[in-house]
Amino acid sequence: MKTALKTAMKTAAALLAAAVTLAPTVHAQDEIDWTGGRPLPPGTEVPYEPGYASAWKLYDVIRFGDPNFRNIKVQGVRVMGAFEGDSVMCHMNAKGGRNECYKDGKKATKLGWGRGGEVITFDPKVEQFAPLIRDYNNLELQLSSDTGVNLSS
Repeated sequence: MKTALKTAMKTAAALLAAAVTLAPTVHAQDEIDWTGGRPLPPGTEVPYEPGYASAWKLYDVIRFGDPNFRNIKVQGVRVMGAFEGDSVMCHMNAKGGRNECYKDGKKATKLGWGRGGEVITFDPKVEQFAPLIRDYNNLELQLSSDTGVNLSS
């Protein structure tokens, strides 16, 4: 009887230790990473395998006109032009951060970095003006930076 009780106690202790050890791991996968990305739902098709230290993640969309579009403290992908949905799938690298983004198999056009972060579009009408928008975003970023252009010299 004592042997059975000891075995039961050891088994219960092992199960409790396993539950305590695995619980944070399962919970951590649902959390937002340092780039603002969340894990993709299981079974989501991706354009290509992510590679070493990389993953496909879902990011919140911040549309042009939203008060947070130029707020660097708000994580998300800045999107100009027509876009349906509240999230976009982007490739994330553990060292390099967020890379290209896709929606329904279409790769986003990068419009440069503005005050709020990187700006992209999926809208063909906006893509026509991509060079002008990139120049504007570059100028905006330089003028809003402490180390940017000095207009007094």
